[in-house]
Amino acid sequence: MRHTGILLSGALASAIAISGVANGLSPAGGMKSGVAKGGVLSAFEPYHVSGADKNTETCPVCKYPTNPAVQVWVNTDDAKNVAAIADDLEKETKTNANKYFKAFVIYINAKKQPKDVIAKRLGDVAAKEKLQNVVLAFLPGTDNGAVQHYQINTDAQVKNTVFVYRNRTVDTKFVNFVADKQGLAALNEIGRASCRER
Repeated sequence: MRHTGILLSGALASAIAISGVANGLSPAGGMKSGVAKGGVLSAFEPYHVSGADKNTETCPVCKYPTNPAVQVWVNTDDAKNVAAIADDLEKETKTNANKYFKAFVIYINAKKQPKDVIAKRLGDVAAKEKLQNVVLAFLPGTDNGAVQHYQINTDAQVKNTVFVYRNRTVDTKFVNFVADKQGLAALNEIGRASCRER
């Protein structure tokens, strides 16, 4: 049996988008990043430091093609904001476990740290934040093909790019997402959407 997962209604997506504008989630200077709404997310193989596929290079959209999910691509974001996002998504994955909701935080490794160094750093973050479901993963560097395929802007002003999607298709996108009360409230609407089976 296949599951379509959480369904974002047009009104819900609009509410999230409006909140994004109000919360200053668009990049400074009109900069853009990420596959546009309606675009299809392609396969890629990040190294997983936490989650069900820990210590593998499992493709998130290949293994979970129909699941409702969030991907947070981290460029130059600070550790505090990323930790707040990951902590919130951890709660959402537990709340919506029966709706097959998935969450991934992908570091593009802008500084091209050695694999063992970044793996340990992210492993420490996962342990500190007690992440069980949220995946922390990383790519070798900004020259990895996935960065180009996902159209991630690696300019230092672009701290993060967040995709909300289902069936591999982008429903909503945030750039420079701020994990404050308003931002998280908008993102958490995902967990309040309904789930259906087919």
